[in-house]
Amino acid sequence: MKSKWSTPPSNDDLPIRAFTSRLLGVESDLVLHGGGNTSVKITEVDHTGRKIRVLRVKGSGSDLSTITERGFTGLRMDDLEAAKGIESMDDITMADYLRRSMLNPQEPSPSVESFLHAFIPYRFVDHSHSDAILSITNTDLTDDQVREILGDVIVLPYIPPGFKLAKSVLSVIDKAKGARGLVLRKHGLFTFADDAKKSYENHISIVSRAEEFRDSRKKADLFPPDYDKAEIDEVEYLPKLRGLLSSRTKKIVLSDRSDLSLQISRSRKSEAMCSYGPATPDMLIRTKFDFLYIDDIVQAEKLISGYRERYAKEHSLYASSYPMHDPNPTVIVIRGYGILTSGPNYKECKIILDQALHSFTVNAYADTVSKHAFITKAEAYAMEYWPLEEAKLKKYKPRKLEGTVAVVTGAAGGIGLEAFRTLALAGSHVVAVDLDPKVNDESKHVYSESSTANLPVIADMSDETAVNVFYLDAVRKFGGIDIVFNNAGILKTAPIDKISMKDMDQMYQVNARGTFLITREAFRIMKTQGIGGNFVFNITKNLTNPGEEMTMYGTTKAFAAHLSHYVAKEGGKYRIRSNIINPDKIFRGSRIWENGVLESRAKAKGQTVEEYKTQNLLRIEVLPSHVAGVLLALLDEDSFGATTDAMIPVDGGIK
Repeated sequence: MKSKWSTPPSNDDLPIRAFTSRLLGVESDLVLHGGGNTSVKITEVDHTGRKIRVLRVKGSGSDLSTITERGFTGLRMDDLEAAKGIESMDDITMADYLRRSMLNPQEPSPSVESFLHAFIPYRFVDHSHSDAILSITNTDLTDDQVREILGDVIVLPYIPPGFKLAKSVLSVIDKAKGARGLVLRKHGLFTFADDAKKSYENHISIVSRAEEFRDSRKKADLFPPDYDKAEIDEVEYLPKLRGLLSSRTKKIVLSDRSDLSLQISRSRKSEAMCSYGPATPDMLIRTKFDFLYIDDIVQAEKLISGYRERYAKEHSLYASSYPMHDPNPTVIVIRGYGILTSGPNYKECKIILDQALHSFTVNAYADTVSKHAFITKAEAYAMEYWPLEEAKLKKYKPRKLEGTVAVVTGAAGGIGLEAFRTLALAGSHVVAVDLDPKVNDESKHVYSESSTANLPVIADMSDETAVNVFYLDAVRKFGGIDIVFNNAGILKTAPIDKISMKDMDQMYQVNARGTFLITREAFRIMKTQGIGGNFVFNITKNLTNPGEEMTMYGTTKAFAAHLSHYVAKEGGKYRIRSNIINPDKIFRGSRIWENGVLESRAKAKGQTVEEYKTQNLLRIEVLPSHVAGVLLALLDEDSFGATTDAMIPVDGGIK
């Protein structure tokens, strides 16, 4: 690993601290997804005007790769040093002590390793979970052998993060006078100095020594190919797996077939490594100790059931004082196919995937260095059920549609775009379908508002091949489908005797055939998942109150409405609900009313455009947000879980 040192933006301690933290954070072999922590000891003026010694340490929610000065929480050093005389402190008491020691209670919670940073008698402290270091410490090598490889370092056994670890460091820190770093087995590396550059470059130097030794032991491929590359029917099996993994709550399932995932899945040694545990104990909170290995996809249900049973048994042995977490695996290796990860949302799946890939790599290297060794199952469950994380879980409130996947057609504008935004803000991962390339830009805007991953699709929904392709993409990215909002439609008006077959066929292609294709494929996926589903059809008030010259629109929408009835009839036994929304005169953002259609309809009624927009009992303009609100309500299982084959008008009341 090479030093990335360059001229810092400032000579002041806190800006330099943020600068060198980012140098560490951009190295994925050192820091993953908010891991690692750094600190600096400085003097500040408190709210009374007094100069006091302060520890600025990475705050909760900060990421070393992007951290700024505001990402460091301030703690009074006098308070922290006073704790040196305390014999022991449980995690909840420690967290309370740290909160009481904060200069500003509005800042993020400080790192759980704040005491450790405070007890190291140097101004700058850097901590990472280096893959190379873990490849050496996750083995049976002795402490002396580790020191011989890494140089002037102190080596400590695995101790969970918290006050006990800080006290252990305090007991040996005098030895740090000649040491360049501190290695915590199965955990990571700390370096320190009174100079930011020196602490950072000590870190890079020690990691480089670990890399050189690790690489010198590698004699062949880390994951030699023993099995052929395998293909599975992804539209069949990925939703089925998602359904099995969603036995408690709906999960997103991410399929990864990158080169590394394929190598891992094709190597015989990976099966054994699925029971090695992750690269570091802190990953256990997301990945659990064991990964699931599936050698034959046909046996998936049996293997997942067996995993649940083993997890429940181990929970009763090691963590029974806490409610059991979801017992399903979060990492699955399918022989020859790749790796799947599951979690409450796509972001979590990506983090779990990164942690799994790094874990396989670290553990494979550890096997080349010596014999792999990790913490015990009892220690692992103590980490997974860490009191501080359990306290967070109690406060966590998932968004209404967390873990769901929705398809919205006509998502680039009008009602479709508002539905896209509303579902994403509620936590649903939306497959946003539209023929207009504008859907790509709207996808970015919706993501920036909601922080929920989506999949923009430019496709002709009347093209069967195109529909099959984007459903396959959706299944690979999210695992399945829970919600379909059949919204897309086109409108042309003409008296019956003036209708051309070209126009009639075009209306049929979108409003009827396209809606059918979207529905059929989603229905198949929902049946396979076995966890229910929801269809909502945006029809029109023309279904119940036909208007003159609306033959093409009304009859093709009637096809879609009747399709909804059949979905309700055939889907009921699978807990698939299907309902209809009948909006009327939704003008804002809608392309249906463009090219003079709005003006011509108003003229036909002998009204101004404004009169035409508000010709309802409530005398209001009906907006896309009204439709999206009804859509969201229909998806609420508590309110409408027993409602199917119903129609709800959203029209202000028809005169």
